[in-house]
Amino acid sequence: MVVHVDRGLMPRVSDPPHVLRRGAHDQILGLLMLAVAVLLLLMPMATQVGPKDAQINEMLVGLVVAFTAGWRIYRGGSLRSDAVVGLAGVWLLVSPFVLDAQNTAVHTADRMLAIVAGGVLIVLSVASALLWRLDRKRTRQPVKRSTTAQTANAAATRPSPAATSRRRRKA
Repeated sequence: MVVHVDRGLMPRVSDPPHVLRRGAHDQILGLLMLAVAVLLLLMPMATQVGPKDAQINEMLVGLVVAFTAGWRIYRGGSLRSDAVVGLAGVWLLVSPFVLDAQNTAVHTADRMLAIVAGGVLIVLSVASALLWRLDRKRTRQPVKRSTTAQTANAAATRPSPAATSRRRRKA
């Protein structure tokens, strides 16, 4: 069965739950990651309060997450993109304390933004990885015998034409 699309015919999807899971994995979670990245990019520019080291850190992590989320929306996500976003979230959680240990001033608002955004990115990347794994597990189906194997098996069990012609002569 085919569905008419604007510029041609497209085959109907054989596994709608798989398409729904892929859409949730790539599009919805990718958009949420992109929203966190935009927040990380815009907040340091909008506030202009506090030390610049923490703001530059947030902007660099926001750029990495924005490019990863954009790639994910455009080309589809994988475990690699989940790992990049998860590592960026871990760095955001740890970075205020690391920057504080180096005698670099970290403003309280920057610290809260980094901790909250890092936690959200970690949760999104873990949810995305689990959804990807669930989709992989459910799309694995038992291996069906190919049609060539079925016809070869049927030909092997079928009596030869010479044997059937001998039976006809006897009858």
